[in-house]
Amino acid sequence: MCLFVRKLTAAESRMLTRWLRDAKSVVRMRRAQVLAFSAQGMRVQQIAATLRMHEEYLRRLLRDFNDEGFDALKPRPHTGRRASLTEEEASVVAEVATAPPQAFGRPFNQWSLRKLRQFLIDRKLIVPVTVPTLRSVLKERKISFQRTRTWKRSNDPAFDAKKNGSSGSTAGRQSQRR
Repeated sequence: MCLFVRKLTAAESRMLTRWLRDAKSVVRMRRAQVLAFSAQGMRVQQIAATLRMHEEYLRRLLRDFNDEGFDALKPRPHTGRRASLTEEEASVVAEVATAPPQAFGRPFNQWSLRKLRQFLIDRKLIVPVTVPTLRSVLKERKISFQRTRTWKRSNDPAFDAKKNGSSGSTAGRQSQRR
């Protein structure tokens, strides 16, 4: 038994023509094409070959239209995993990332993504996320992280005064003339 679209009413035919002429989305237009071809008597195999679509998808589309009407042609909301961070959590991430770690009692000069992630999760400011998710949140907000550079710093309180003062105590290099 072949599957075809049910007999369309005059109003449905006008709506289908309108969708084919000026559809607001490509998905709606392609689905309308399926209905139009089926209404003209094309079989599912022929429609699939013409539009390069899967036969099972076309059959499901025709069955849904026969049951629900044009509501079946509207794109449905996407399913799957929700966005990892809410807008509020993303703004907290940006705020903490732009502040120096010492402001939060951390013993380092610059955040790394892993340290930032661990800090935010430990303080329960965000749900556990991956480092790439954190990176994408910061990229969206135009916050960039460079490679952390480290250097030694003296514990001597007079280090800054002493560091450039030794040049007078060393003998300058004498030029040798021949």
